[in-house]
Amino acid sequence: MRVYYVLLISFLIVELQGTAGWISSGISRPRVNPFSSSSSSSSPSSFRDQHFLSTVKSTTANSIPIPTPTIKEGLLPRLVIIIPAYNEENRIRSTLECYQDFLLKKSISSNNNDDPGDNDNDISSAILFREVEIVIVDDGSIDSTCEIIQNFPAKIPIRTISMEENKGKGAAIARGVQYIVDNNTDNNKSTGTLILTQDADGSGDLIYLNDMLVKLRKLLQVDGSSFIDWSIPGIVIGNRNYKIFSSRGITRIGFQTCVRILTMNKLRIQDSQCGYKLMTLNASKKIYKNLHLQGWSHDVEVLYRAKILNIPIDEMSIDWKDKDGSKVVESGIIKVSFQMLWDVIRLRWNYSIVKRWK
Repeated sequence: MRVYYVLLISFLIVELQGTAGWISSGISRPRVNPFSSSSSSSSPSSFRDQHFLSTVKSTTANSIPIPTPTIKEGLLPRLVIIIPAYNEENRIRSTLECYQDFLLKKSISSNNNDDPGDNDNDISSAILFREVEIVIVDDGSIDSTCEIIQNFPAKIPIRTISMEENKGKGAAIARGVQYIVDNNTDNNKSTGTLILTQDADGSGDLIYLNDMLVKLRKLLQVDGSSFIDWSIPGIVIGNRNYKIFSSRGITRIGFQTCVRILTMNKLRIQDSQCGYKLMTLNASKKIYKNLHLQGWSHDVEVLYRAKILNIPIDEMSIDWKDKDGSKVVESGIIKVSFQMLWDVIRLRWNYSIVKRWK
C-alpha cells in the first residue's frame, strides 16, 4: 500500500506539472474521440488528425458478397472481428486461414442448415451469424503485413484499414470500431451487430465463440423472456487459462493484483488484459468513444469504462497458449509492465480523483 501512495504522489507531481504547462500556454488538452464527425486537417482536436494523421486507407481483399438472409435467418446477429496488427508478416496469414475456416462453418453464406437456431449448444454444427466480416487495422506496419492481407485468398469479407503511424493496440481497435459504426446500417433490435476483438497472433481459439455468444445472449435477454435485444450494451471477456507454465501468466497475476488495488477493487475481473472480447455494437461505441489509453493497458480502461457506464460484463475461461513473436516480449516485459502500471495510475487519477476523464 505504501508503494501505491508513493506512485500516486509521483504521478500527481508529474500530472500537475503537465497541467500547468498546458494552462500556461493557453492550450486545452485535446479530447480523444474516435467518433468525431470532423475530419478536417485544420481542426487541432480532430481524433483522425491527432492520432491517425489525415489519411486512412481502406481496402477490401477479394471478398465475396453475403446473400440476403431469410426472415428466420435474420434473427441471427452479424459478426465483425477486429484484429489490430503491427508488423505481423510472419503470423497474419496463418491467423486469417484459421479464422476463415472457422467462420465459413458459422455463417449463413456457406451453410445450408435448415434450422440455424436448433443447434445453439452444438459447437461443431451451429450457425451463429447471418454475416461475418474481418476488419484488420494495420497500425503503421513497416513490413509486408498489408501486402500479405491483400494477396490472401479471401472467401469472406476481409477489410484492411491502414494507419500511417503506429499508435498502439487501443488506438487501432478504436479506429476499427469507428469504421464499423460509420458503416452500420442495421439498427434492428432483433438482429444487430456484434464485435469480437482478437489478437493478430491467433492465440485465442474461436472455438470458444459459441459459448461466449450464449453468455452474451443471457445478458441481453429482455425481462427474462427469450427475446434477445441486440441493441442493449453488453460484453463478454475471456479469462486466459494457461495449461502450460508461462512467465506472462505470472506477470498477468501480478498486474491484475495491482489493478485491483489501484482501482479500489472496482474491477472484479479475473483477467483484465485478455484481448478476446465479444460485445454488442452499442457497447463498443460507448466504450471506445472516449478512450484515452491507446497502448497495451487500454484493455483495463475498456473494462473500467464499461463499469462506470453500467454495461453488463460476464467472463468465460478459455485455454490460452502464447504464440512465438509476442509484441509484449519483443518490447520487453519489464518495460511494458511498468508502462501499464503507470497507465493504470493515470486511469485511477483521471477517472476517480480529478474526474478529468469521463
